[in-house]
Amino acid sequence: MSRPPWKMRRRATFGSMIFGGCIVAYVAIRWDDTALAETLALGGFGLIAAVVASYTGFATLEDIKLTKEEEQS
Repeated sequence: MSRPPWKMRRRATFGSMIFGGCIVAYVAIRWDDTALAETLALGGFGLIAAVVASYTGFATLEDIKLTKEEEQS
């Protein structure tokens, strides 16, 4: 099965996850319990969840598409 290059996709995914994790860690370590800190932490977790869900979802869709194309040829 010929696979497309995932190198740049993985870099963007891991970079976004690291950024979200840094936001959550910074809020947890440096800020008091404020509404802004809560919003930033929620945004960091939301970013991580969205990136993981889209990465795995689109990878699965692409695998299905490639499998169907190979079966047809």
